[in-house]
Amino acid sequence: MDERKKYLMDNRRNKKKDVPKRKTEYEKERTREEVEQIKKNLINYAKTPWGRDWIISNLKIGRPFRMQRGIDYAKDEERIDNFSISTGQIFATVQGTAPTPYRVKINFEIIPDETWEKIVKELSTRLDYIIELLEGSLPQEIVTIFENNGYSLFPDATQGLDSTCSCPDKAIPCKHIAAVILYLAGVLDYNPFLLLELRGKSKEEILVDLSLSQAIESRDESEEVSLKNNIEFKFNVPKIYIEDITKLYSGTDEYTIGFDIKKPGKIIETLENLGIPKNIENKSFEIVLREIYRKITSKIHEISLELS
Repeated sequence: MDERKKYLMDNRRNKKKDVPKRKTEYEKERTREEVEQIKKNLINYAKTPWGRDWIISNLKIGRPFRMQRGIDYAKDEERIDNFSISTGQIFATVQGTAPTPYRVKINFEIIPDETWEKIVKELSTRLDYIIELLEGSLPQEIVTIFENNGYSLFPDATQGLDSTCSCPDKAIPCKHIAAVILYLAGVLDYNPFLLLELRGKSKEEILVDLSLSQAIESRDESEEVSLKNNIEFKFNVPKIYIEDITKLYSGTDEYTIGFDIKKPGKIIETLENLGIPKNIENKSFEIVLREIYRKITSKIHEISLELS
């Protein structure tokens, strides 16, 4: 065989090696099943409907294998630190394989002020929804109010995620971004109010807006001025009058008062709902107050179990 024929034959062999092997229908079906199982595992990481909806909305980026890479990091709480939520942004540091933690930022679209005004106005007519939200539950009716005003509480990742990570992997999501998204799902299980903050308004701002809205509708101008002047010295809890409750449940048997006994968690719901008074700036006081609440709630839980 001359050199030319040998060269042509070797070239053909090399080309065949470079051609990727086409998947069979069986292999394609197995891949689809694997993807569906990964999605199911990711979604079930959350324990509540709104936590699962959060994960589903972020899975719309279409990269379940990459999202899966973050689940072990999300489960290891020691890896995620400095976790904070501000209007329209999540920030966290994630400890990867490098000595220095990676910095993760994820941005979300903020709802315009004029739309927030409409949303708050609707919420002010159904403060029972806000009570549920303060108690750590997200009624579907609140989600619907946002959707009816042209915005969803859950971001749509079909156009990608507006996020950055300081790690070398520039693909989005890297496992650190995925870990923060999944970690937040666990936080939302206990505090769905954070979904509203990601869309532009903190819990404190919404409660102030609701308090003022109630005052404007039911009080004269002098009382309204007094409320505005003194609002910073009060807990910003929306007022519900007994007449409103009576009207709400008139003619039904749904108006009952009861309570559940549950073990205190890491989050102190009373302080999270009410917040620390704004005129107290001493961080040491806040730490002591939280410890007092933690001990009181634990003791009350013990006594309740003995009496039940």
